[in-house]
Formats: sequence, C-alpha cells, structure tokens
Amino acid sequence: MVAFNKELFLGVLIGLIAYISLYIGKGIQKYAIEGFKDEKTIKSKHSGIWIFGTLLTALFVFIQLIPLTVFHTPMNLIAPLEGVGLVSLLFFSFFVLKESISKTEILSVVLIITGTILINLATKDPVELEHTDFNLNSFLIALAILLFLSIPLVIFAFRKPSNFIGIMLGFNAGCFMAFQTLSKRIMDIGELALIFTFIMFAFATITLAITQFAFTMARANVVVPSFATASIILTIILGIFVIDEIIVSIQIAGICCIVSGIIVMNLFQKNSITEKETEKGS
Repeated sequence: MVAFNKELFLGVLIGLIAYISLYIGKGIQKYAIEGFKDEKTIKSKHSGIWIFGTLLTALFVFIQLIPLTVFHTPMNLIAPLEGVGLVSLLFFSFFVLKESISKTEILSVVLIITGTILINLATKDPVELEHTDFNLNSFLIALAILLFLSIPLVIFAFRKPSNFIGIMLGFNAGCFMAFQTLSKRIMDIGELALIFTFIMFAFATITLAITQFAFTMARANVVVPSFATASIILTIILGIFVIDEIIVSIQIAGICCIVSGIIVMNLFQKNSITEKETEKGS
C-alpha cells in the first residue's frame, strides 16, 4: 500500500486549482464576450466579468508555481492536469453558458479522468530539483528547434492567415506553454531561480501573444485542444530530457487517455459547430 504523502497531495491539488482557474477564466471571458455580442455594445457589467475572467487566467501563472517549486511536484504529474481544466470548462459551459453535453463529450471526460488517475498511480515522493538534474544543452537544443519552427510559422501566418494556420499556431503556443512550465520547475534550483523567473515570464508573454493571434484565425474550440495537447506532450518530453524526470508505462497510458479525451472533445465540438452553421444557413 502506498503511503500518503502530504506534499504530493498538496502539489497535485494546487496544480488542479491552477488549471481549473485557467480554464474557468477562459469560460468567463467567453461568457462576457457573448454578452457583448448579444447586446451589441460594451457595458460595464460585461467588461467587469471579462476582467474577472482575465484575472483568473493570469493567476494561473502564479498558482502553478506553487506545486512546481514549493512542493517540488514533478512536471509529468502537473502538466496532464490541463485535461481536467478542459473538463471544468466543459461543465462551466453546461451550467453557466447553458450548452448541452453529449455522450461523446461524456466519453471524453471519462478518458481524461481515467488518464489522470493512471498517471497518479505511479508516483514517487517529490524531490527538490538540483543543479545536476538540469541539462542545459538539451534545454538550448529543444528551444532552438522550437524557435526554428515558430518564426517561419508566425511570418507565414501574417502573410496567409487561415483556419489551419490558426490551429498550428495553437499547437505552437502549447509548445511555449510547455517551456513556461519547465522554467517554473527549474526555478526550484536556488541558483537558477532568478534568471528563470525572467525566462518564465518571457515564455508566458509569448504563449499569450501566439494564442491570441491563433484566435484571430481559428475558433477557440479548435485552438484550445491543439494547445493543450502540445502543452501536455512536450512538457513530459522536456521533463525527461532536460531535468531527468522518469516516466513509467502506466503514466504513458494515462497521457494517451488524456490526449485521446481532448481529441474526442475537439472532434465533437467541430461537428457541433458545423451542424449549427448549417441550421443557420437553412
């Protein structure tokens, strides 16, 4: 029987709070924007709601720091919790935005929750990150590859914007989100904490900018899943190669469940939008 670990429990719990804050914030922003559209004017009520949603999404940056630096929680436990954030957004949409939940979306919830449980079945005691755990060469190589792919994509997006490019930008933003999470984990190393604080905020700014750029070309319900998928997968990969995190088979199975759940949720939403647009056009 696995002994109860208070630090691990608190780390995962606060990680959940961070992602729920992020995605509920997005849901509140969506609620406010729908209010602007319906009334065709900017009212203080909707502006206040939008600001509150934005504050919740901004708080994520600081809340996520706590499990990664204070409780030394491995990234391969924190990053997959993003799937639970998406589930919280789904239920927010159901109860607040009055959007229906289909059997397909229920399946996606089951997959995401199952994956999260599987990942947490094979956990180890949290350990403070040390300088010897950090592989600078791997970090620089991974970052160089990301920049090499990102710069042409952004330039092309300015010249020839399209729905597909918007989805690719969402994936790209998720990759920068992975580096943001990695930077927070590296801040656990005392002598690197200051420099990676600035690096983390740089990645957070880039993530936000590219995400908003992606929203100008593609709907949020296709940008967000591509963002989340890239964020989860790349965070796990970076954890293995940059800070020597270990992942076991059951956790890989859990990640596959979560990513599958996100994809299933995405496929349904695309079909739903097509049906709604068809109804409007007829």
